[in-house]
Amino acid sequence: MRYVLWSISLFFISLTAHAQRQDDTSHYRTVPVPAHLMPIERAYGSSLGSVYFYGGKKLSSPYSLEVPFFELNDAEVNHRFQTFRTMTTLSRLSALVPLAYIVLTSNKNNGTYWTVYGGAIAASLTFTIIGNSQVNKAVTRYNQMLRQPRVGLSMAPISLTGQVAPGAGLAWSF
Repeated sequence: MRYVLWSISLFFISLTAHAQRQDDTSHYRTVPVPAHLMPIERAYGSSLGSVYFYGGKKLSSPYSLEVPFFELNDAEVNHRFQTFRTMTTLSRLSALVPLAYIVLTSNKNNGTYWTVYGGAIAASLTFTIIGNSQVNKAVTRYNQMLRQPRVGLSMAPISLTGQVAPGAGLAWSF
């Protein structure tokens, strides 16, 4: 009886360990990170945005980060960048609400207009801050993915003998 209880408890422990292992390793990649990608440096500007550098060059806007994000092809990075784009679009659309109020409303109440105007500014700023926090999280995840060890094998021809020399390499961090 003791062996049966021992076997059952060992079975459940192995099931929970397997489930935890799947959850812990779900953020690892199955394909290697492209070697040509460089880290993204961020200089804090304000709460409305940061300044980004890629390869030592200042980027004109966070939209310039789309190319390295696309090449990394990480689901979380792509999701956060898409959220940034959505929030930026919503911010721009919320700035049009006062104009729509003026054009579509026949009642020109000043108090209501300033309430709509102030609400549109608050909504626009909120969407901008949320969007920029999402792109900052995408940059953090991107840089974390670049820090993962890179393992490579190569076969280089030797010119004097005509033979091939095998080689292995490991790169850790940047």
